[in-house]
Amino acid sequence: MVKAMRRAVLAGSCLIAACAGTSTPPPTPPAEPEAPASTQPPAVETEAPTEPTPEPEPVATKPAPEPEPEPVGPAKIRPLTASKQTIFTASPEDQPVEVRLGVTKARHGKHYLAGNEKTLQAFYPYIKGVGGGYVGVGSDQAYLLIGWARPEVAWFIDYDRDVVDIHEVYRLFFEHATTPAELLALFDEAQKKHATDLILAAHEGERGEHLATLYRQNRGWIRRRLRGMSRRIAKAKVPTVFDDQETYDYVRSLLAAGRVRPLLANLLEDGGVKGVADAARRMDVPVRVLYLSNAEEYWKAYPQNFRDNVAALPFTDDATVLRTLLIWDINQDYRYNVQPARNFLEWLAKPYTGNVYDIVYDRDTPDPAVINFSETDKPPETSPAARRASGS
Repeated sequence: MVKAMRRAVLAGSCLIAACAGTSTPPPTPPAEPEAPASTQPPAVETEAPTEPTPEPEPVATKPAPEPEPEPVGPAKIRPLTASKQTIFTASPEDQPVEVRLGVTKARHGKHYLAGNEKTLQAFYPYIKGVGGGYVGVGSDQAYLLIGWARPEVAWFIDYDRDVVDIHEVYRLFFEHATTPAELLALFDEAQKKHATDLILAAHEGERGEHLATLYRQNRGWIRRRLRGMSRRIAKAKVPTVFDDQETYDYVRSLLAAGRVRPLLANLLEDGGVKGVADAARRMDVPVRVLYLSNAEEYWKAYPQNFRDNVAALPFTDDATVLRTLLIWDINQDYRYNVQPARNFLEWLAKPYTGNVYDIVYDRDTPDPAVINFSETDKPPETSPAARRASGS
């Protein structure tokens, strides 16, 4: 009975639910599967990248100065530093000339292993103690002039190889002679063997024989020249390397310090003189004295190479050009002329400057009783050469 009642109640409940329009809720759909976990590692927050700190630039340091060589000789002159010595000795030389010129045909081909300008003391007041660089032609004149000028370095230039070589004989004699008298004695007959031995001991083979031959063939001529010149200049009360110990000591020390270079350099070629100019500039030794002797008289007109060579030299503003002009038939000597280098360059730059006589146009009539000396410093624009060029 009881069971029957339960079945009736359950059936009635189902009937009521159906009549009310309700149903049991549908089953919950299965959840979508989760996305598989990423295989990448999780992102890690980092700071923004920063510019790398630049390394400090190395501080420029000056190269250590070259060691200064110890002074040498009685005048205690320091040799050049190694780098300057290389510059000094490395500049090029010219080739020897085939024909040596002269002012007259009779003088063509002559070797001037001794000078013949008798009154070079005319130049003394103009170059005394000027220092700087010296450039000059010739043989014994060079020692007189550097003894007065006291340069830091000197270039003895010439286009004659024998003139250049005789300077090596002088260097050896200065090295061994401690006084002017001892130097002069090495050109005496009594000292000929000793002097020859000095040369052959310093140079072997052909070089030694060549220098010894130069000495023997020219010894008497050089002796007369040096002794005669010393007497004449001594009368003018001007000290010279050949009679004054202090001047001698300076020249001897300059040679011992390697600050004198004889070299084959032709005023008309394109290498030797310009090499000297470049070396002087790189060594920071401007030229204060240029000695030309009477070389300008060898040419009817200034060659362009000569103009260019002189213009290349690094002159100081107060540099001096020394020249001589032959008047041998009148006084057995020369005219002596000085000219500021800057003024000379102005003249050489003018196409109407034909030769040296255009520059010294106002020279006096030579007087055999005096030293024929003049200074030239007039501007080229006022010269007769300029007037001729302008047609006035």
